[in-house]
Parts: sequence; C-alpha cells; structure tokens
Amino acid sequence: MSAATAHHDGTSLLARVMVLLLLLLLATACADAPPGNTSLHLQSAEWLTVPGQRSGAQQASRAGALVPQTGWASVALPHAIPRGIRPTGQDLYSQAVTTDWYRLDLSRLATSSELNYLYLPRWKTIGQLAVYGDGQLIYQSEGSWLNNGFNHPLWLRLSGAVDARPFATVVLRIDRAAGSGSALSTVWAGPARSLAWRYQIRQLLQVQLPYLGGFAFLVIGLFSLAVWLFRQRETIYLLFFAICTAAFIRLLHYHTGGANLPIPDDWFGWMSVASLMWVIVFIHLFLERLHQRKERWLTPVALATTLAVNIATMPGALKAMPGIVMATPLLYLLLLVLTIVLTLKAFRNALRSRTPEVWLMGGWFVITVASSIYDLALQNNQVSPEGVYTNGYGIMGLLVMLAYIMLKRYVGAMQAGEQANINLAQSLEKREAELAISYEKLRVVEQQQLLSHERQRLMQDMHDGLGSSLISAIRSVEHGGMSDTQVSQILKDCMDDLKLAIDSMEPVEADLLLLLATLRFRLEPRLEGTGITLLWQVHELPSLNWLEPSSALHILRIVQEAFANILKHTRATEICVSTGVEGDGVTVTISDNGKGFDVDTALHNGGKGLANQLRRAQFLGGEVRWQSTRQGASMTLWLPKKRMQNS
Repeated sequence: MSAATAHHDGTSLLARVMVLLLLLLLATACADAPPGNTSLHLQSAEWLTVPGQRSGAQQASRAGALVPQTGWASVALPHAIPRGIRPTGQDLYSQAVTTDWYRLDLSRLATSSELNYLYLPRWKTIGQLAVYGDGQLIYQSEGSWLNNGFNHPLWLRLSGAVDARPFATVVLRIDRAAGSGSALSTVWAGPARSLAWRYQIRQLLQVQLPYLGGFAFLVIGLFSLAVWLFRQRETIYLLFFAICTAAFIRLLHYHTGGANLPIPDDWFGWMSVASLMWVIVFIHLFLERLHQRKERWLTPVALATTLAVNIATMPGALKAMPGIVMATPLLYLLLLVLTIVLTLKAFRNALRSRTPEVWLMGGWFVITVASSIYDLALQNNQVSPEGVYTNGYGIMGLLVMLAYIMLKRYVGAMQAGEQANINLAQSLEKREAELAISYEKLRVVEQQQLLSHERQRLMQDMHDGLGSSLISAIRSVEHGGMSDTQVSQILKDCMDDLKLAIDSMEPVEADLLLLLATLRFRLEPRLEGTGITLLWQVHELPSLNWLEPSSALHILRIVQEAFANILKHTRATEICVSTGVEGDGVTVTISDNGKGFDVDTALHNGGKGLANQLRRAQFLGGEVRWQSTRQGASMTLWLPKKRMQNS
C-alpha cells in the first residue's frame, strides 16, 4: 500500500467517525417517538409561579410543603422561563427564591399488574426539584443548586407496590434563584416495558457517553504526555495532553451530581467554565503548531483574555464581581466570540493547507460553533428543553480529529525511524562492501610490499654474507691461493648462511625458544664432527611481541657468530647455551671452556665479527656483553621484552 493510499484511507476513516458522531447528535430527535398504547405522554400541565423570600435549599427540604390550591393556569409542555443574561451581582445563595409549580393529571394512566413509572427527560433550574405524588414527597434533588443532577433524566416509580393504583396527581416543585429561569420538558408515565428504552437512550446520550468519552481521551492524553517526556522538543504532544485534561474537566458537569462533589460548588462551577475556555485556547495553540503559522497578536490576546477572565471569576478573588453561576451567560457569550474568531483564523489556515484532515477539522469547528450557540440558547431556556447539550459531542469530535492527527504523527515518526534504520542499514552494508574491497586492495598491496621488503632484506643479507664468502672463495680458487680443504670450509659456511636465512623465515610466533631450537637443529650435526659437546640449558621465556623474520635473522646471526668464533679460535671441548630473565628483557648466553681471548683487542683490532654482533643487537634495541678468562669465554645477548620501534 502506498503512502498516498494509506493517507486517503485514514482520512476516510476519520470522516466516518465524524458522521457517526453527527448521527448520535441526531439520534436525540428520534429518542422520544410517539408513545405506545400503555404509556401516557403529557404535553400540557397546570402551572403556578410563587415569588418567595427564603432560600431554595430551605424550601426544598420541606417534605410536607403545602401545594397551592388556586391560581393555576394551563401551559403547554415543554415549558421554559428564559434566564436573565445580566448578573445581579449578588451571591447565588442570597438570591430571592421563586417557586414554579407544575401539576400533572395522571388519572388517565391505566391500572395494571405492572409497576408504573414517571420518566422526565429534562428539568432545568438553578435551585432544587421536589416531586409529590398525591401530596406525598416521592423525590427531592440533592447536592448544590448548580450541580443538582440537571443533566440526568428522572426515573421515578409511581406506585408503592404491584396492583397498587398509581398516583392520580403528580406535582413538581422547582425552586429557582430570581432571574435564573427554569424549564420543564414533556413528561412520560407508564410501565417500564414502554418507557425504559427511552430513559436508557436519554441516559446514554446525556450522561454516559460524555463520561466515557472524557475518560477515554484523558487516558490518550496521558499517553501523549508520556511521549512528550521522551520527545520534549515536540510541544504538540504536551498541548494534546492539555486539551484532553481540560476537556475531561469540562465534561465532568454533564455526569457529576453535586451531592458527591469533593470541592465547593462555586469552585466546581468555576472549573467547568474555565476548562472550556482553556480547551479552545489549547486547540488554537495546537493548530498553530500544526499549521506552523504563529499568530503574533491573536495568541497573546486569547491567552491574556482567558487568564484575566479566570482570575476575575475565581471564587472570592474580586468582591465586585458576581459569582460564576450568575455570570455564566455573559462568559459564554464572550467565549463564543473568542471561539468564532479562533475558528475563522483556523479555517483561513485550513484554506492555505492542502491536508484533508485540516479541512475536516475546520468544518467541524463550524459545527462546534453552531452546537455552542445551540447550547447557549438551551442553557438560557431560549429553545425547547427536550434537547441534549451538544457541546460535549463537539469537543469529543475535535478530540477524535486531534487524536487522529497525533496518531498519524506518531505512526509517521515510527515509520520515518524504521525507514531511517533501513536506509542506515543499506548505507552501512554498502560502506562495508566498499571497505571490504579497500581492505582487500590494501592487503594485497601490503603483502606485495612485505614480499618486496623481505626480498630486499634477503638479497642484502645474502650479498653481505653468503655473496661475500662466495666471491672470496672464487677469487682464491682462480688465483690458486686456497687449498681444497679451505674451499670446502668456505662452502660449508655459505651453506650455513643460506640455511640460517631460510630458518629466519619460519614462523616463530614471538617465541625465542622456538628460534633457538631451530638453530640447535642446524648446529648439532656440525658439532658432532668436531668432538665438541653441546649443553642445552634453556628455560621458558616471556614472549617477544616484536619478534618477526627480520628480527629473527639478526638473532640467529649473532648466535651463529658466537659459535663460529668458538669453533675457530678457542679450542673448546664444550659449549653451553643458556637463557634467563634480566630486568625488562631476556638473555641468551653462549659460553665455552676454551682458552679465552682479549675482548678489547678483538673488538677494536680484530675482524668484523664482534662489531657486527653489536650492530645487530643495537638494531633490535638490545645489547651484547662478552666475558673471557683463561678457563673460557661467554657472550650474553640481552633483548627487551617490548620494543616500540626499531632503532
């Protein structure tokens, strides 16, 4: 599958999810279908409004409140009393209380063996609700005035036992703060089999889906936060976490009742409004990063406005400001203006972008703005209270698209990393092949250079040793100056030189004892003909890491010269070869029991033998020492264990 095909499929899937969310919004229109034969759908009631002076909390707690008997008027359901837009500047709980009474006639409800229930899709008030059946209190809302379960559909049993006749009259009492308005939807009554599905669908749309959606995106946001902790340069992951967290806080009031709130009601109301503002601002910052178009004036203005409003409406921050509950309509109008401005800017950036999901997000922003206008009208009782708040679904739709964008970004980063690894592996493989070829060429060149160096070394050594001896022998034979015995001895010496050069090329693996053993193998046959006894007193020695063929030949030449001097000049009957360790080096000592010699005279006035030994030892970084008495002489060769470079 190509990248373009995958991108198209992903965008198509996102579009399907958006269509599904739209269908969920439209499903509320079908939730209240025409009633069945066994249920009663009340679309009218008797209504009475009574101004009061005591707080709504005090009045609603009166289980035996006296129901008014006169002054009732017939109204159609749903019935709404618009909410005042301007805040009064007073604290919520110090407001004068107005009570709205609704009397419902259930005498037409059929009596059967089934239990009958009352289903109320929605009631709205900043205050409390109480329900009376034939003058008996059967339900009372709990918690605060604001978070009083306003978004939860009401499901009440209308009779106390099976076969008991249901209540003939049900009265609803709605206490509301002055100027806050109230609303009541149509009412359903009947057996559970006819009404339960309606209640369950309404409960799903109004309560459960916002709860599940908010919690799910909070989990996704936490995952995004974990990604950001590892990739802190990409603040878009942190912004997505902030959006999910603010959206979760915003959606809490749809499914949370005030009875179990761990914080004061005014603080919870402030959090609900403030979180919605931050959702819009965080989405704007997210899109700003996504479009890579920094807004020089709009972003600071949006941030400053949000902070100022949050601080001004914080409970107890400014005494001159009204409470958050009474100021909510104006705040939502301000937020609507801010949302429209940010949406237009986002839509403008979407026009400049060719990315399909950015277009889809711009279109969904328009839907979200429309849903916000509808919710504002629903909150202020300007439209039928039968509807469902849609802003939560708009937020969830935005979160779905943002999550899709983040998923694409995350998967794209993973694919880019995988592709980078593949490219790196291919590059390394290519480089390794090039290095292998270069190494093979260097190895061939090095081998050729080594062979050339060894050839030159052998030629030089044979020229100085074997060649010089042969030339001397040839000249002596040509001039008749040497006997056959002398010529034979010279030829034997030449053969020894040749064998020595060949032996130096054998691998000795840094083992000096192996090199000496090779020399012993060559010398013993020659010594047997002379009657000289060879004593071999060698011991294990440390390895010489620098020992190689050229160095081995120098050592063999030094030892060979020592044996040659003994055989020619000392008349010895015994030769001893010994080894040892001395300081940072090893020693090889050749001693005899001959007549000895004068070392100084031999070194300065004699032949070149001792001088050659000194020169070869210095080349190896070692030294040669001689000792001589009338009882015999010795030559000691000291060699270093480690040698950095040839001297």
